[in-house]
Amino acid sequence: MSSLLPISLALFILAILYTYVIHPLLIHPLSRIPPAHRSAPLSTLWISRHRRNGSQALHAIKRAHEKYGPVVRLAPNEVSVATEGAARRVYVDRGGWGKPAWWAGEFETFGVRNMVSMIGGPRDKSHALRKKDHGNVYSKTYLLTSSPLQSIAESVLARLVKRLDHLVERENGIMDVYGFHGAVNADFMSSYLFGKGTTDFLEDGEAREEYFKHHGVFLKGQDTETEGVKWLEGMTRGFCAEAAGTAFEKHDPNDGGERRGQIGGKDDAVVYRQLHSRGITGDDLASELLDHFIAGAEAPRTILTYLQWELCKHPHIQNSLRDELRTLSHTSTSTSTPGVPPLKSLTTLPLLDAILTETLRLYTPTPGPQYRVAPPEGAVLEGYFIPGGTGVSASLAVLHREESVFKDAGVWRPERWLDKGGDKDGGENNARSEEMKRWFWAFMKGSRGCIGKDFTMIVMKLIVYTVYVRYRTEVVEDDGMEMTDRFLAQPEGGKLVLRFERVG
Repeated sequence: MSSLLPISLALFILAILYTYVIHPLLIHPLSRIPPAHRSAPLSTLWISRHRRNGSQALHAIKRAHEKYGPVVRLAPNEVSVATEGAARRVYVDRGGWGKPAWWAGEFETFGVRNMVSMIGGPRDKSHALRKKDHGNVYSKTYLLTSSPLQSIAESVLARLVKRLDHLVERENGIMDVYGFHGAVNADFMSSYLFGKGTTDFLEDGEAREEYFKHHGVFLKGQDTETEGVKWLEGMTRGFCAEAAGTAFEKHDPNDGGERRGQIGGKDDAVVYRQLHSRGITGDDLASELLDHFIAGAEAPRTILTYLQWELCKHPHIQNSLRDELRTLSHTSTSTSTPGVPPLKSLTTLPLLDAILTETLRLYTPTPGPQYRVAPPEGAVLEGYFIPGGTGVSASLAVLHREESVFKDAGVWRPERWLDKGGDKDGGENNARSEEMKRWFWAFMKGSRGCIGKDFTMIVMKLIVYTVYVRYRTEVVEDDGMEMTDRFLAQPEGGKLVLRFERVG
């Protein structure tokens, strides 16, 4: 018996070595893929260390791709890709691959799946059906002629101009625009979802601060029984009740809201009414609308903050933009009648579009990995076979900083989107422009691309127009403008202080 002990021990050690060293390093289907770190094929420790405290490990992933190429192994069963072709295969073809359950669950509210938290995948139709339920309320064609959006814009932009004129006249024109953009975009979004006047964060600073406190807690995953998601769910139930015509008490996240009588419903609650008409009610409806509200307040405030920062650093571009904006008809520089420009004309202004696109490229609000799971049959990405069940992601900031596509990729250069070329090299420049568009993924692509993309772009263009036909801006304080390494990135310092000066 004693003679068998050494043999058993040796076999045990060999089994351990085979399972945890030889197989992952030499035999596993992913063994051909360069590891981001020498320990990546053996353990998740390396990538987990970089993902501590909510980090996206973006800098580590970017360095790995720069060193090892377009496909790298982050962990025993996880890879990152960094080409447009691989990203299209993962996110677009056949409806894209499904999300891992753990990640989809991060976006769940009210205990139900909304469109963003649905797992999806080639054989899952739930996301497509929910997207269909939205009808055309977010389509560009509808938005450009939408009377509700026109009415919302008139109301919100009038308050915006009133606030800025007051700022210039009584506060030396100095303001933190990060919080300001959060307020403006939240007011636009809440009005389109639940009806005009649902929020007035531009005027009600206390309500704005309270909302963004809980908004921030939720995004950081630091929810408690009374803060973060519970508070946001209570708020949304109240908004839904107002849109439907049923009043709630001032919302208390602990009681879910108590009914107290009836009020008139809001005919201009565009998205609420559309989804309700498709039979989406209760928590399913509230979860969908809360997701839209958070996204519509968060991403644009980051984009517009960085846009204004860059315009202040490039005053000649700011002046050129103002000249372009003033070519639109119905331009008004007064406070009482700010005027809404023709939306079709606004959306075709080339410099404005280039400035927004370049800001989205360089300061993508969701710059990190967009997680997916390879389908059971597996797939080939950039020459490597990826077995079913493997975690796969592309990081948008890595795609957007591909030097072979975006020359001087770390530099804010809106003119790169305007280079159409002359007679001599127009064909070459047009090909380059098309290639940049293929590599531009700020709103994702395919069936799971951002449903509110056109709404967001139109609203941001309206805000930029309204500000820069009237005011010039310059930096007062811009410490901490590095982007945080989180799923929804923000300025590290959480503010950008500018001075506004009225122009004739």
